[in-house]
Amino acid sequence: MARNILFHILFFVAYVPLTTAQTNIQAEEYSTIAAQHRKNLQPDSAIFFYEKAATAYQANGDLAKFINAYNDIGILLTRQDNYLKAKSYLESALATGLSLPDTNSLEVATTYLSLGVVYNAEEQYDQALRYHHRALVIRLVKLGEKHADVATCYGNIGNVHRNNKSYEKSIEAHERAMYIRAELFGATSAEIIESYVGLGNAYREKKEYTTALLYFEKALNNKIIQRGEGHKDLSRFYKYISDVYYLMDNKEQGDLYKEKAIKI
Repeated sequence: MARNILFHILFFVAYVPLTTAQTNIQAEEYSTIAAQHRKNLQPDSAIFFYEKAATAYQANGDLAKFINAYNDIGILLTRQDNYLKAKSYLESALATGLSLPDTNSLEVATTYLSLGVVYNAEEQYDQALRYHHRALVIRLVKLGEKHADVATCYGNIGNVHRNNKSYEKSIEAHERAMYIRAELFGATSAEIIESYVGLGNAYREKKEYTTALLYFEKALNNKIIQRGEGHKDLSRFYKYISDVYYLMDNKEQGDLYKEKAIKI
């Protein structure tokens, strides 16, 4: 009997670490598969595997990676306009993050930012700004002013202010993002394009059409540098420029850029 007891003790000691190790490997595999589905524009499959990864991470007590997986699910659901379900995952991620010793982790910052995006889409702008500013504060402390993720926060804040018709605040936020990206990546980089677009949109809504054109043209020129003439991604930028020319009652130029967009 003593031999049986000893066997079970040794089996238990050997079995538990092996199970944990296996679960860790499974979690990483699920996460890798999810990322591949996401890259291949298969969001439902990506969500399925992020969910499996999250379950495994939670079982292992790797709560930072659990939060990341739920953040990824929330982002994908937001892109599908499934805001209620997105908030459910993101709020679960936030509750987990706020239960940890460091309640101001970068994972929590991403959750705040993602919730801000959802509330912006739902036109709840005050709530969106609260979450975006919480994300910004954490990233400033953890990463410093000159970081791409800080620029992303400013860009999101700029988008919310534009939607809320606070155009000067929108311009200020997008300019902050633009200066950071210019210093990090250069004025003709791919990363700065969204700053130019954000500023173009804000100035267009402010009816300062000449300045709006300036920024949309900067965005277009950068995209040409990145993708080359004739690439399908240019269509979006030709449309921006076309719309502004129509607002300026310049039908000739509006038609010209509209035709360029259609041809691509």
